[in-house]
Amino acid sequence: MLTARTFAALVLTTTIATGCDVLDSDRIDEDGGVVLSEDGRMMLEIPEGALDEAVEITIERVDGPEGSAGALYLVEPMGLTFARPAVLTYDYDDQTLSDADPEALTLVAHRELSWAYLGDQLVDDEDQTVSASLMALSAVTVVVED
Repeated sequence: MLTARTFAALVLTTTIATGCDVLDSDRIDEDGGVVLSEDGRMMLEIPEGALDEAVEITIERVDGPEGSAGALYLVEPMGLTFARPAVLTYDYDDQTLSDADPEALTLVAHRELSWAYLGDQLVDDEDQTVSASLMALSAVTVVVED
């Protein structure tokens, strides 16, 4: 099982090899970069050319809303849009699954007054991650689909 600590180590190794910075809160510029939540479970990979200028991006973990399978992550500044899709990856565990099939996991983002599915969902049950494309920053959580 890929733990949050192992996940963070893999992210660090990958980003060092590619020259991206891994941060839990810092300025990401036109060159792109990676932001990792303090708990190491949520990662945002921003590609080169996705931003026009340097922006401070943070991922804050708070209690999840009713019906979610995990914490709620506030990816800020909310509403910031990208010129190219970023990739959001969540490192899940057995508690997140609660006896569900990993393919039932999905990332959702809060949009105005409702929740929306993120595009291009990919579940990797070997590494225990679920990832999706993200075009605008918002509050994000993982749910188990029936």
